[in-house]
Amino acid sequence: MSKIQRSSCVLSVVAIAILLLVTAATAKPARLQPTRIASLGDSITRAFDSNLILDNPSESWVNGYFGFFQWLFGYEDVNSHNQRADSAFSVSSNVNGAANGADMDDMDVQAAAVLSNSPYYLTVELGGNDICQDSIPAVPTPIDYVYDYIDGLIVLDPTLGGGAGGLTAGSTVYTASVPDIKQLYDVGKDQTGAFGLDCETIWLGTFIGFPCGSMLSPLNSEADRLALQAINLQYNQYLDLVAGIANDLSDSVYFDFTWSVWNYQFQGGDISSIDCFHPSSDGQTVLSAQTWADGPFSAF
Repeated sequence: MSKIQRSSCVLSVVAIAILLLVTAATAKPARLQPTRIASLGDSITRAFDSNLILDNPSESWVNGYFGFFQWLFGYEDVNSHNQRADSAFSVSSNVNGAANGADMDDMDVQAAAVLSNSPYYLTVELGGNDICQDSIPAVPTPIDYVYDYIDGLIVLDPTLGGGAGGLTAGSTVYTASVPDIKQLYDVGKDQTGAFGLDCETIWLGTFIGFPCGSMLSPLNSEADRLALQAINLQYNQYLDLVAGIANDLSDSVYFDFTWSVWNYQFQGGDISSIDCFHPSSDGQTVLSAQTWADGPFSAF
């Protein structure tokens, strides 16, 4: 059975199960403290171009860290989830499982890779690259996108698909919404990027492989970009729905979702001064603050 067929079956089973639920699901064990952290994601979670060219792992909104050498070399203290959790609970494991260029189809592979680290708190931020294709026709449909998300969730909690294993009982999977890519475009087009070039000039590189031609190409109309924004919104609506269903069905793992990334209106300083698109150090700081405040450990 193909991945999509398998996911389609699971989605149908989940929908039927929700309709048949007439009593509360088996009580979950107590939520584990976030002392073991892992992230699934893309270049946003790698803090790509946030400060210096390429990855800036110390500035990741999830896994970032700050010490003498970060201070010495001029990195920003983004007060990441790792730092916040370490202050409250003493983190013993912090694994950045994200990969540049990853999309939701990669979630199951990333999930399998981090399971060996036994995370108790795992974040998911995937979808920017699904929206950011070379052209609009190449963008996955919301249905295909959510099928891939379900595949990833089943790796983390196989009981959702009738299996066994996965995350330790009491663990949390916290899915962050996909940023509003059009809003990033609207802000970025008035900014200046690398070598003093205005961002729209940099984005001419979409003709030769610069990412996100589906949104950034100068050949796109405003109607094209609004249509893509609507798909972006549907991605988040499906994530919210499926995360809620998974949380209701699972008797061992907590599944949470936040709209805070989609809802945040990025400002010019939140966008990389290198590529005019990825979050800057300030943007990573905002992502950490917004998602932590909306998350399950915000009281700490």
